[in-house]
Amino acid sequence: SERVLMTEDKVVKKLKENFYKRIDKHDELQFLDSSTLNHALCLEIAECTFAEKAISYEDLCHQIPRKLGSRSTILNSLNYAVAEGYFIKESVDYDKRIKNYKLSSNFKTVMIDWINELKSVTSEID
Repeated sequence: SERVLMTEDKVVKKLKENFYKRIDKHDELQFLDSSTLNHALCLEIAECTFAEKAISYEDLCHQIPRKLGSRSTILNSLNYAVAEGYFIKESVDYDKRIKNYKLSSNFKTVMIDWINELKSVTSEID
């Protein structure tokens, strides 16, 4: 049977509904959606986590556009996400001053689900 393809308005409606559903939860996706800075942090850290590359606080300050947040704001968000168990902070053996960040194993699963949800919703546009 022929699959009914969604129009752009229905796709946007579904994305919007999924977004609103996430706002009330206190979890990784609510953190991802809570600000443009936190969204950027999650994307930067997720990209490196999935590529099995390290990303440090200094890397994040360099990568994330300054208008999204100052160094201290970035650090506050990182500390919050580590305290909540969303990110894991690790010291580097050769230099204890360097702190690398990665997604927790639960956040990795949540990110994969989020990516698959985006794929399934947006693949319904013809």
